[in-house]
Amino acid sequence: MSSSSEKSMAEEDVVLITQAPSDCWFEGLVLRPNGKVLATRLDKPELYTFEAEDQDAIPELVCTLPDCNSLINICSIPGHKDEYFILCSTADLEVVTHQNVWLWRVILDSNDESVPAKTVRVVNVPDEGYCLGVKAVSDRIVLLPDGKTQCIWHMDTQTGKKTIFAKDKSMERGDSDGFFGVNRIQIVGNFVYFTNSGGGLLCRIPVEFDPSHEEVGIRVAGPVQTIVDNLPSHLDGLAVSPDQTHAYVASHIDGRLHQVQIDAATGKGTSHVIMSNLDSPTGVNLVPHPDDPGKLKLYIVCCGEIEVAWMPREDNPWEAIRNINSAVTVVVTEEVVETSKLI
Repeated sequence: MSSSSEKSMAEEDVVLITQAPSDCWFEGLVLRPNGKVLATRLDKPELYTFEAEDQDAIPELVCTLPDCNSLINICSIPGHKDEYFILCSTADLEVVTHQNVWLWRVILDSNDESVPAKTVRVVNVPDEGYCLGVKAVSDRIVLLPDGKTQCIWHMDTQTGKKTIFAKDKSMERGDSDGFFGVNRIQIVGNFVYFTNSGGGLLCRIPVEFDPSHEEVGIRVAGPVQTIVDNLPSHLDGLAVSPDQTHAYVASHIDGRLHQVQIDAATGKGTSHVIMSNLDSPTGVNLVPHPDDPGKLKLYIVCCGEIEVAWMPREDNPWEAIRNINSAVTVVVTEEVVETSKLI
């Protein structure tokens, strides 16, 4: 891990990678080992893939999951090369409710794209609130941020047992007009990072891992640390650099991408806007550049023209292309990291 004295500063080069049908709402985004993007549709039970480096790439349907109408989010499974957990449900996006929540496992073959995806129904997820994401600690344990119950759940995928992993005032929605409190989470190093969508917070929780007890996997090791508390509401995407010196947070209502500089030792941070007028960014992912270890690539997925009553819209420069069947976009920024070593 690089030291906190090393500088990281973005040199954004925004590239439109691909455009999907304008009636799609994508939320989940991961990168496969072969460099392709996987994206989940919130408004349909469909998983798509496309070649991230090909601007002419057309998103291809990987699979459709049964007995649901919404793929909420996706995460890679540690220790498994091309396998993923997908959280799905039967959802009503207009009134922001869902039921019949399940966790599925999708197994892909990076070496042979002709091999169909293998899908396995893993476990039913008891969900009285609204779990907005999934992050795998292992192939057995996942963490689920619940924006309505305003906590993070710990779930054993073998038994279906779900217990509270963390619950804190920093996860509560507050007085804003947002529906959700805690929203996105990322596990980086010995911390679980999370955003509070309604409260405009970026926080982290110290954790310790316990691989000797597979049914536990991870424990809270200290109190919640607030990194910044002055972000706008409606936060919907989170990525944290491997060295934990900065994070990226997207707001899908105002279309802004925020970079948060973090003091890795104290956990305190400062934020500033590095991009504006994105068309409803809903997910971000930060990965090492395949050709240059001194760079990171930030992928941003936007849900374009999708409108529901509770989602206000603002005019922006993407308006001109939104209605030509090209609203769901993924853009890339390349970040030059001023460091001799990035782990």
